[in-house]
Amino acid sequence: MIYLDWDLQVQTDPDIRAGMNAAAEAAVCREGIRLPCAVHICLCDDHLIAEINEKYRGIAASTDVLSFPSVSYPAGKTAGSCEPLLRLEFDDEARACFLGDLFISVPHMLRQAEEYGHSALREGCYLMVHGLCHLMGYDHIQEEERNRMRAMEEQILSSVNITRFPASKE
Repeated sequence: MIYLDWDLQVQTDPDIRAGMNAAAEAAVCREGIRLPCAVHICLCDDHLIAEINEKYRGIAASTDVLSFPSVSYPAGKTAGSCEPLLRLEFDDEARACFLGDLFISVPHMLRQAEEYGHSALREGCYLMVHGLCHLMGYDHIQEEERNRMRAMEEQILSSVNITRFPASKE
């Protein structure tokens, strides 16, 4: 179970948020997390995400998603195998283990959906899953890590019937 604490700085289609909710639930399920989890998600504009990106990463540019995990996992480990670490992040108010914060730029999301030729729903779900994978200890710096993370992202998205490309109309 996952509790998503939405901060809607920019409004989006409720169907996109519903898809993102389903993708988030699938992510913690696929990871094998048995504890209730919580994530703060800010849907924002390019200006805000660029400010955050510069402040915390030293990059003066907007981006699609930023992840700020609350847990520092041991090398090679992810949330599903680190229940004691997750328990340290238990939030009494949310009654869940806090995984961290996600910031998603809605304008960036919409541009990427158009650029990649798929729906805003697919792009929103992908950004949610990508960010959650980071919060659960995945990364894509080294090729082996990237392959592992991409495989997890695809498994999660497939489980909620979100595909990379629209179905062909034959």
